[in-house]
Parts: sequence; C-alpha cells; structure tokens
Amino acid sequence: MTSSSSSLSLPHLPASGQSWLAVAAMLADLAFETDTTGRFTACGPGKALGQPAAGLIGVELAMLVAGDPLARQELGTSQFRAIIATICSECVAWHGNVRLAQLHGGTAVFRLALAPRMSGGSVIGTYGLLFDMDTAELSLPDHHTGHPDDPVSPGNTMLDGDTGLWSSRNFGDEIARRLDRLDVEEQPGTLIYLGFSRSPAKLRSAVAIRLAEELRDIVRPTDLLGRIDESTIGLWCDNMDHLTGGERAAKFCASLPAMLPEHASITVGVAPRWAGSGDDAPSVMEHAAVALRLADMATERVNPGTEPPAGAWRVWQRD
Repeated sequence: MTSSSSSLSLPHLPASGQSWLAVAAMLADLAFETDTTGRFTACGPGKALGQPAAGLIGVELAMLVAGDPLARQELGTSQFRAIIATICSECVAWHGNVRLAQLHGGTAVFRLALAPRMSGGSVIGTYGLLFDMDTAELSLPDHHTGHPDDPVSPGNTMLDGDTGLWSSRNFGDEIARRLDRLDVEEQPGTLIYLGFSRSPAKLRSAVAIRLAEELRDIVRPTDLLGRIDESTIGLWCDNMDHLTGGERAAKFCASLPAMLPEHASITVGVAPRWAGSGDDAPSVMEHAAVALRLADMATERVNPGTEPPAGAWRVWQRD
C-alpha cells in the first residue's frame, strides 16, 4: 500500500470542546485527540480497531502502526513518530494511508488525517480522523443524488425520504455506536417505538412527517430519531431507564394524537437496554418491536368502542 500525504500551514485556531468527537464519529471509524507525543487523550464513541475506543486512552498511536519499516511503501513506528513531531513543531496537517494492528491480531489499512490541536497559541497535540479503507460508502436518498427517477432501495439510504430521520438500518448503526460508551459509564439506554399502524395507509406519510416534527421539538439534542417502517418511528434515549421510558410513553399516548392528522392514535413500545447486558442494537430493536405489538394488541381492549381507540403502551421485560 503506497502511502500518500499532504501538508498545509494552519492559522492559530482556538481550542475546541469535546462535542466535535461525537459529531465526527458519525463520519469516521474513529475521531480522536492526542497529546504532543501522539498518545490518545480523547476518543469518540463506538469501537475502533476491534475494541471500545475508550480502551485506547493513553496508548501511543505509533505503537499501533504495523507497517514493515524495511518496506518503503509502508510507514513504520519511527517514521510515524516523526510525522507527529513535525505536525506539533511546524503546525501543519497531514493525511495518508497507514497499516494498523487490530485487537484480534490482524492488520488493516486505514486513511488517517491529522491536524494540530491548539491552545493559547501553542500546539498541545493533534486532532485525528481514521477511516477504514474497506468500509462501504454511505449513500444519500436518491432525491439528493441527482437521480430522482431511480427507484429507492429500502434500507440502503442514510435518511428517510419523508421525514429526514435516520433510515432503519442507519438508525440501528447509530444506536450501536453508543452502546460501548454506555457500558463503560454503566448507564442504561432506552429505545421507544411509536406506532400508528391503525391510521389509513394514505395518511401514514402525513402522520410520520407531523410526528417527526413534534418529536424534534421535544426530545433532547442527544436523542436519536429514526423511521423504522411505514408506520413506526423510533426514539433512542441515552441514560434513560425503563421507568422514565414508561412515563414518556404514557405522555406520548396522551398528548401526541391531538397534534396529528385526524387525531391519529399512537401505540408505544419501550425496550430498556441495561449496561453490561450484552444486548446489541438488533436485539434491542426486536425487543421494542415486541413491546409495540403488545401495545397494539392492548389498544382496543383498554378502551373498547372508542373511535379512534386511545393508544396503549407496553415495556418489554426479559423472561
């Protein structure tokens, strides 16, 4: 693998906060910061190199370089240390390909971008983004690609075309990126499915759009919203347990219908995910779907004869 690089002089920029790590982690396989010796001081959420990113804190990035120092086409540890030293001493940026060791013992080629991290006019380390060269490219919905007549392949786009929320597949991916951090912090998370399958099919797009607008206004900035299917919207909440999830579900059933076309009824399924449980994103999504089905089955039994029936909610519980 031939390494390529480029450099450019940068102005003295003010130090940024930590929020960029979470945003950059949506685009890269790893977003991180190092000190001037190239040791990780902060990492974005999720996994990197086969391990939770938090496990990299204090590790020197150069020690992960697995290129053969005798092979001119690959960077070795000493060469990489020289790159870090140059970035920090001359305030330049660098990007190139580098072979890194992974936790399971293999190696892989990554695209690495590094820039100086500034504070008080001095370089105190680097900002970094790591891209797996074998990762499939993310795609936009067809109406954003310049080919509006092409058929949309379900589950193959980042965003839902009607609501602009995460598509089901990418919603699950975004949940998965948060689970390692929640495990490290020993915090729960909760997935809430809001269903409106009792609405007429011709109204479901309108209901989904209006429901998405209302949810955007009332959820926390850190919460995730996704369109699961034609009649279901998902809401993922970090640091929320089953009790708070149930309270929120009850409020949704009571307050949201008045804001929806034809006062569409809402059923809600709640699936808590406990730190250290080992439940992955697909499992949690299945638990939420089960809870939603139970809520839908209970809807008419709770208020028989009501038109439209008042929505019910259910919390998934492990047997």
